[in-house]
Amino acid sequence: MKSRSSELAVGVLVILFGLALFFLAMKVSGLSGSTLSKSYEMTATFDNVNGLKERAKVTMSGVTVGRVEYIDLDPVTRLAKVTFELDGNKTTFNPTQLQTVEQNALEELHYSDDYQHANAAKQKVMEQQLLSNMKSITNIDQDAYIMVATNGLLGEKYLKIVPGGGLNYIKRGGVISNTQGTMDLEDLIGKFITGMSGKSSTGTAAETKTASEPSQTADPQTSFTQ
Repeated sequence: MKSRSSELAVGVLVILFGLALFFLAMKVSGLSGSTLSKSYEMTATFDNVNGLKERAKVTMSGVTVGRVEYIDLDPVTRLAKVTFELDGNKTTFNPTQLQTVEQNALEELHYSDDYQHANAAKQKVMEQQLLSNMKSITNIDQDAYIMVATNGLLGEKYLKIVPGGGLNYIKRGGVISNTQGTMDLEDLIGKFITGMSGKSSTGTAAETKTASEPSQTADPQTSFTQ
């Protein structure tokens, strides 16, 4: 009887320990157990994603806004293609904000050469097309870039979106074209060693050249001797 009670207690402890590990992993990844609100996908390509894993968090200004879904290799460009899911509530404008953004975009359109040289009917079409496109934009501008970052010096890799200062925004399902891949520690050490080696070689060459050049200063006594 005591043996069965002990086995049951051990089993309960194992289950509780497993649940604790699960919630800890979700906490570390910056994601809750529920799905992202009004989520949508975007993609980006990198020259190096070493260490980045699926379900890694995606942040913007230090706030978790999504997670990595897939990591593939483009067979044509041979670059890493990363598909990530973003939270629509955090990466899109609310109705009031969108109205302001639309107004700013219309003002910019009105100053464009194409709009000013178009007739009234064409201008109306251009305005309608602009407003239609604005319905699917995110709050990530086209000047923003996304990079593979690290939690601490040797922590886990994640994606970090750095906003730009542009007024044109990427649509849902679009591509963030400005990227920065993983910077491996080995690469940094290699570049440092190469730089130090280059400086050392330059200094040695300069010293050798100076030592090998004959003295250009004539003896003041012999210069007047016939």
